[in-house]
Amino acid sequence: MHLISDFVRSVLRGVIKVVLLAMTVVFVLGVLCIGLILVLAHVIRFLLTGRKPAVFSTYTRFTQAAQQFRPGSWSDPAAGARPDGADIVDVQAHEVHSALPPLPHSSTEKFR
Repeated sequence: MHLISDFVRSVLRGVIKVVLLAMTVVFVLGVLCIGLILVLAHVIRFLLTGRKPAVFSTYTRFTQAAQQFRPGSWSDPAAGARPDGADIVDVQAHEVHSALPPLPHSSTEKFR
């Protein structure tokens, strides 16, 4: 009697292990598919709008800010902060006139 019950018990354990493994694989693949769909949706959105994702913009700003702390980026203090003054341009200030006339401002008009 013990031989049959031990055999049934071992078969049931094996079946339960296989079922749990299959459920785990299905769950992991489902999560990966959902993540892939979300990434593709965001990529299409960013391609259609023409804007960079915030992650890339933040990473770019961080790398630019961290550039000054990398070895070899420190300049000689005697040379000055800007050895080449070619990027500094003095211009004459002038008033910019609009091509269109300004809209009349009425305090009685309300926004709809």
